[in-house]
Amino acid sequence: MQPGIARAPPFTTTGLDVQLFEHAVQHLSLIRQAYSTPPMPKKLVKGALLLAALVGAWILFGKYVIPIVGPIAPAEASPLESYTGFALRLSLMAGLGDRNTALSPFSVYPALLMLSEGAAGDSKTEILSTLGLSSQTDAREWFKSSSQKFLNVQPPAKTSIANSVWLRNGIPVKESYVNTLETHYLAEPYFFSDAADATGRINSWVYNKTNKMIDKIIENLDPLTIAVLVNTVYFKANWTTNFKTVINDVFNSPKGPVQAEYLSGTVSAKVLENEDYVAVALSYVGTDAKFVALMPKKASLKDFVNKLSENDILKILSDVLDKSDENIKLLIPKFDIDSGTIDLTPILQSMGIKRVFDPNMADLSEMFDYSKLTEKAYVSKVLHRARVKVDLYGTEAAAATAVIIEITAVPSEQIKTVKIDKPFALFLVDPTTKAILFAGSYVEP
Repeated sequence: MQPGIARAPPFTTTGLDVQLFEHAVQHLSLIRQAYSTPPMPKKLVKGALLLAALVGAWILFGKYVIPIVGPIAPAEASPLESYTGFALRLSLMAGLGDRNTALSPFSVYPALLMLSEGAAGDSKTEILSTLGLSSQTDAREWFKSSSQKFLNVQPPAKTSIANSVWLRNGIPVKESYVNTLETHYLAEPYFFSDAADATGRINSWVYNKTNKMIDKIIENLDPLTIAVLVNTVYFKANWTTNFKTVINDVFNSPKGPVQAEYLSGTVSAKVLENEDYVAVALSYVGTDAKFVALMPKKASLKDFVNKLSENDILKILSDVLDKSDENIKLLIPKFDIDSGTIDLTPILQSMGIKRVFDPNMADLSEMFDYSKLTEKAYVSKVLHRARVKVDLYGTEAAAATAVIIEITAVPSEQIKTVKIDKPFALFLVDPTTKAILFAGSYVEP
């Protein structure tokens, strides 16, 4: 830990009552109506490599602008249901499947919540509406309940969530905003002197909070950076039944058959299979989270997922997780995927968050004292990075999201064998709500 950076206090949790998933399905269409943008295209998240750890770094560079007032759109679903809808939309719109990659809606969502706390008028309305929420109270409720549930694990499983707000010295940030983040999101406040100072310290913070899974989320901060919001989440858990060995075998990639390392063994799993696809769900020790691999049998992964709607995905996840456990001989590729940095800006804009990206329309007056600013503050970019490791013993993963805001210049006796030997989508899923915590795709070794 670098000098001047305080150690985060332990995050304690209590029990959490979660509404049943059936309500999420019932209200999904209503959630979509709450968005100001047209229904999203049928794009399925190409997988979610049980991406077991995640991080969100949101960088704020300010641009001062006249506040824009507007009503907050009413929500038709609970905060929990709203997250399920947002996670599906983001995953589907990410266009995964062409390559090995990963995404974590569970990192993006809380980072946007902290940003919404500093927005006002129509800027706040757009963020909350895209998230499916009607008020900051709902936003805070979601963070509290979801954090408690995510952190409610037993050893040897490990999970953690940490938030921080980084502020440039001399910027007129509102004390009430910082207090809100500390109170409702347990955010740690830090101060930096310049962009170079902030870049190194933020990357170091992310690196430590993700247990060294993500070495950096920011390449170089612009000198006009005035604030940074960072959210990190980490997940690591062991399979309920370990795989026995690693073998080499053929994987049918889009480019043709190639050799790949497979995890092999007789494991306890849930299996859903028909003529179009096979889905396998694996459990972990000490946490309810499930790892789901979804492999099309006939169509390419890209074509298959592009034809799936949000409801299609929810039904597949629900059906496979409702199956009883059975012993199967399973072969699935061993992998360690780092998505690299992905720009989520156009996706979020298409989902309905537009004003905060426009220097002439962004209203961050709940974050900064506009009477003391002479330039415009706006979000210039949202970056995301995720990494997932799956091996004989379990899963470890991390992700990072950065919102950049700048100021204007100046397997039994007779058991079936399931072989995942074609491109597949993977998900880390909450079995109670079917909410996607992480998503990704494995296309080739």
